[in-house]
Amino acid sequence: MDLMKKMQQEIFTDSEQAVINYIVQHSENILDLSIYQLAKLSCSSTSTIVRVCKKLDFNGFKDFKTQLFKELKNQFLLKKTVDVNLPFQRNDSDYQVSLKIAQLTLESISQTQAYLNEKILQQSVDLLINAPTLIGIGISQNHVRLQEFQMKLLPIGRYIRLVNSQAEQFHLANNGNKDDVVLIISYSGKTADVVNEARMFHENGSKIIAITSNIKSPLAEYADLILDIPKFENLHFKVSNFSSQIAIEYILNVLYSCIYKRNFDMNYASVQLGPDSTFLF
Repeated sequence: MDLMKKMQQEIFTDSEQAVINYIVQHSENILDLSIYQLAKLSCSSTSTIVRVCKKLDFNGFKDFKTQLFKELKNQFLLKKTVDVNLPFQRNDSDYQVSLKIAQLTLESISQTQAYLNEKILQQSVDLLINAPTLIGIGISQNHVRLQEFQMKLLPIGRYIRLVNSQAEQFHLANNGNKDDVVLIISYSGKTADVVNEARMFHENGSKIIAITSNIKSPLAEYADLILDIPKFENLHFKVSNFSSQIAIEYILNVLYSCIYKRNFDMNYASVQLGPDSTFLF
């Protein structure tokens, strides 16, 4: 998760919040400060700063500054140059459109990668690999992305169960159990049918991995692990959902690649064994 976002969402005491407020307002200067200097400037103490770092899942102030540096660098490198809602204009040439869509793709993938949490990614891959039954839930284009994921998994001997209709997804959720690992995709995290199915899987003891841009959404509440993607688009004013679908496809490609890599030699050999393509005349 984005460190700045996490600092805004975590609950702190008043003294800890004073430290957070100073960091947010002077983020670029924090990198040059010692823990003693920060304590003095934020009118707090070194022990308070250590508590803040621990709440944010860091071992100490040094680890916190390392992550802050990475995120500030990413923010500098990943400043948007293309409007994700209106990536091209009426008077653009076809070639200009091609350049803008290429840039949009690069920026979307780079920002999504910057959001990836290494620990959450590893735990997600572990769950997917060890799942007795793997199920995918998504509607519309998200379902299409899951179908593509399913096709990638098949040659390496792994199967994710998908159904085509909403009614069938309901029955999958209603009959879920503790052996199921469910990969659920919803950009907003608020799609009513998807949230209802997440609730049923959760109540049935299934493990849920959610891909969403909204970590405070109803879907996120039921998820065991959240693969957080950037909130790129205005849901009501856009040419198309280019960026969100690029982000989702990228996350699924990363999951597939990590699964493949865990048993690289066997999977490589398996993929080479395609169907016989000899023509009969």
